[in-house]
Amino acid sequence: MTAALVITATVLALVLVFLSSVTVHFRLLRRGEDDRITFTVAWLKYLRYSVDVPLVDLLVRTTGPEIRLKTAFGRPETVSFNIPQEIRASVSFLLEFYRRYGRYAFALWYLAGRTRIRRFRWYSEIGLGEAHRTGLATGIAWALKSSLVTGLFAHTVPLSKPDLAVRPNYQEHRLNTFLDCIFQIRVGDFMVAVLKAIWAR
Repeated sequence: MTAALVITATVLALVLVFLSSVTVHFRLLRRGEDDRITFTVAWLKYLRYSVDVPLVDLLVRTTGPEIRLKTAFGRPETVSFNIPQEIRASVSFLLEFYRRYGRYAFALWYLAGRTRIRRFRWYSEIGLGEAHRTGLATGIAWALKSSLVTGLFAHTVPLSKPDLAVRPNYQEHRLNTFLDCIFQIRVGDFMVAVLKAIWAR
């Protein structure tokens, strides 16, 4: 009788763990020289782990290739945006990362399809010193944000609507952004994704 109770309790505990969720709170802040990224992982409302990491400024260098966009504000002119060396290095790193670990993409795709987004807020402030440049950059930022968030919400389980904003600053040079996201992943779905990744090796 005692053995049966122990087995039953163990099975129930495993089922509860399998159905429980891990909550991840991700925050990214860029405001002037203050760059920080914060992760908070919570499980069963009792176990919590936080990491607060200051980021290295990725926009220090401004030398390198340029993207040239044609605009027409009264007369045609060319607006140039420099691509920092660090960003180009990051793109190369991502391509190499995909080459090595791309075979695990389907496991991540499976996990993303079962990830529930409970909060998604992304605010930005852009100022390039000149009105037409600031307006152009604001429009591009809106387009990029909309595309990224639409793709993200199409492949996850959104439980709330995204809150997006891009505010132009015509008086000062500014590049501020604040991303605040809370999402949940069931432990069982994570374990299945890990098994799929192992099977792909």
